[in-house]
Amino acid sequence: MKSILLPILIGFSFYSQASILESINDSILHKEIKEVTVYGSLSKMLSLPMVMVDSAALQKTSFFTPADALQRETGISLSRDGIWATSVNIRGFSEQRLLFLVDGDRIQTATDIAGALSTVDMNSLKKIEVIKGASSVLYGTGAMGGIVNFVTERPTYSPTFQTNGKVGSEFNSANNLWANSANVQFTTKQWYLGLTGSYRTAQNMQTPQGKLPNSQFNDASYGIKGGIKYGDNQEFLATYNHFEAWNVGLPGSKLFPATATVRYTGMVRNQLSGEYIFSDISEVFKELRFKAYSQYVSRDVENRLDPMKTVLPSSKNTSTGLKGTANFYFNDYNTVIVGAEVCNRNTNTIRITVKDSIAGSEVYSNFVATQPTPKSDMLNLGVFGQYNWKIDPGKWEMNAGLRLDYIKLSNDTAFNPWYQKKSVGSVSSMYQSESSNYTLDYSIRKVGFLPNNHIDLAYSAHIDLNFYPTKSQRLTLMLANSYRAASLEERFKYIDLGSGIHKGNSQLRPEKGWFTNLSYILSGNNISIKTDVFANYLFDLITEVQTSASPLIFENQNVSKAYFIGSELELKWLINRTFSIITNASYTRGKDIDSLSFLPQIPPLHGCISFNYQSISQFKASLSALWAARQAEVATTETPTNGHIIFNFNVQSAKIDLLRYYIQFFTGVDNLLNESYLNHLSTTRGILQLEPGRNVYLKVKFGW
Repeated sequence: MKSILLPILIGFSFYSQASILESINDSILHKEIKEVTVYGSLSKMLSLPMVMVDSAALQKTSFFTPADALQRETGISLSRDGIWATSVNIRGFSEQRLLFLVDGDRIQTATDIAGALSTVDMNSLKKIEVIKGASSVLYGTGAMGGIVNFVTERPTYSPTFQTNGKVGSEFNSANNLWANSANVQFTTKQWYLGLTGSYRTAQNMQTPQGKLPNSQFNDASYGIKGGIKYGDNQEFLATYNHFEAWNVGLPGSKLFPATATVRYTGMVRNQLSGEYIFSDISEVFKELRFKAYSQYVSRDVENRLDPMKTVLPSSKNTSTGLKGTANFYFNDYNTVIVGAEVCNRNTNTIRITVKDSIAGSEVYSNFVATQPTPKSDMLNLGVFGQYNWKIDPGKWEMNAGLRLDYIKLSNDTAFNPWYQKKSVGSVSSMYQSESSNYTLDYSIRKVGFLPNNHIDLAYSAHIDLNFYPTKSQRLTLMLANSYRAASLEERFKYIDLGSGIHKGNSQLRPEKGWFTNLSYILSGNNISIKTDVFANYLFDLITEVQTSASPLIFENQNVSKAYFIGSELELKWLINRTFSIITNASYTRGKDIDSLSFLPQIPPLHGCISFNYQSISQFKASLSALWAARQAEVATTETPTNGHIIFNFNVQSAKIDLLRYYIQFFTGVDNLLNESYLNHLSTTRGILQLEPGRNVYLKVKFGW
């Protein structure tokens, strides 16, 4: 059956693809939006390829992490380091070439496998916005291949004092996940206050081949949002979010030996921001925004290599920033936005290796501390401008942007090893060194990295031209260049976990690239079609290269030039008021130009097709299939993977009125046929081979 269905679905997806009609009021469906909202007032200035997953789509389906919620979208693929620790790949660009934001504020972590996306509370989200392709002109370094912005729900002002809220509960059978959440809002004409909170706990994941050991997780979060108006044209917004996870199993990663048991013992993200907005200052000066933010991420890992050897990595990461934008309206044909941003990121890491030996009733422990990366900082100063010109209203429109950045990286001395501590104690007090006799030895110190400063100057530019042949059609040609300065970890890391040594390189040059995208959109009354064709040329790519076989050493280096090409197709067909079909397909190829070898972490041809039914007032239902073709165009270090089709089904009720309250139900089955399959990006990223099996879920939402 699979051999018949796969070509049918692929053929149908390529024959009839499209974007989502905004004119159709259907909460089951994702809506395609033209403007980019990742930077507040920059929203209407650039025509960038993007998708948006709204709150209705997030509610109706069960997702373990935000990355799960994006895998149905065109041009986006899911990659895993576990069930909880997931990430995304956009058009062949993996996490280190993407920028992740929460309400426009950067999330930065110690490595590209640090589970940053999973620190976002799913129940607090209003929508997820994704820009596909060159985005440095918006946010500078880090946004080379795209941006993912998680927008949390914010209250709105009301004419009189009002309170409203909702509480929810969810159960998933595949891993016995229980989740509870609450959202309460207080609003008036002049101010509002919103409170959110959630808690989740899950056991090991069930796969078609049995339980996946060490795949459990626990997390909780809470948030506070406030807003206040001053007169008619001033507003102050404040946000605080706290997220923490503990006992999170990581069943696979190439950085760890296959015999290791690895888990996050703790992971915390704190976000604090304040924004002041002046609007309608004059006829020309329309808006002025100032924002300050700080985001802190810490993670503590336990890597138990064997009963007598444990590695304990830990990192602290802080990003603080100030940014301001000014919006100028000269006439109906010309508008300009200018701004400046300063962001400082610092990181501090330590890794302790504990080796034990037992003699009689005594435990002899040897603690060796190293610094995987030195204490280091990255300062980014950027200025930018965006220009919109309606050349011929209704026919021709041009958008252009330019950004200049000053980037300074600095680091302190790093020691590998840093210190050694030897202790002796009873068997009953194993790992409790505070109750043992120990000696601390700094004489073994060796310098791993010397203090250093490095400065990069970079620019990025964007121009797009929109042509509207008719009111229902749009043709967009986008040209852009983008860059990415080497991260702190790529420059300074030193990791030795038993499977080889992974070293940084302080002399890395920035990655650079040229990006093109041609987009066509047709929006009719019952059908909408969108297609994108892109070609990207990159040089000075940063990747790990094996520099020694004995000992096994991998070192970051700038390598040769590469290209990424691909196409994306989408369709929405509204058959009648109750039935609709959505389908999409995405293809990407990445190749090293000099060696003519395929690049790693390139997703296979894949897509989604969904058949939707909407009762006028009772319920909505959807049957969908996620499919992927065989991926044989792989790097020399990768293994080809076969194609697969995964069926999912979900139903949601309408809101059931209970006097002043309401209740709503969501239920469904993921992986309906309990298919055993491999996700290509997950298998190449780590040793994890088993994807989740059949999952029956139930969600209940009670509101007022």
